[in-house]
Amino acid sequence: MGGSGSGNRWRYGTRSTCEASLRIDVRYMRKQSLLRTGFQGTLSWSRHGEQTGWIRYKVHPNSLELDYRTRQVGEVEWTPVNEHVPLLRREQPFGGSRVYLGCLRCGSRNMVLYGGSRFRCRRCLNLAYASQSEDIFGRAASRSREIRMRLGGEGCFDDPFPPKPKGMHWSTYERLENECARLDDLVTAELCGLMARFGGAARG
Repeated sequence: MGGSGSGNRWRYGTRSTCEASLRIDVRYMRKQSLLRTGFQGTLSWSRHGEQTGWIRYKVHPNSLELDYRTRQVGEVEWTPVNEHVPLLRREQPFGGSRVYLGCLRCGSRNMVLYGGSRFRCRRCLNLAYASQSEDIFGRAASRSREIRMRLGGEGCFDDPFPPKPKGMHWSTYERLENECARLDDLVTAELCGLMARFGGAARG
């Protein structure tokens, strides 16, 4: 696993992005039943069919033990790392609890930790979201796609809005539908403007 500025990252300006970084996502681990105390295994990442990194982990009652090797850019020798990332539980208003990963540098609660020379939060690694480099139109299109995919669609702007998933509250679904409609209006306005400027506007 390379350092924070390793060469396998997409870059916008001088900052690496979250999307191009190795990541430990507590939501994924919980969904895959990987957070049971005593459970151990490996997490691996790949791109275009080629493995880009892997680590060993073990779940303790209040921490996630990570065992991996790292080296900074330009270094030859690998450094072994063994760390216990805190598992922080927060009680929910209607019962149950939600688990977060504690950043070992700043102590913040996070759904995701990213791999630089160590696994830390986005802020400590100074990572940007790819969408931060986009204009208003690009961010609107990206957010609209995210909403559609969250609801089970393919994320295509031209597809009908996906139906409400089973188990989702109607209030949540309607809020997402309204947000997506607003974003789609921005995208449509920009597309119409582009067609007008380049002579491709539809004529009645």
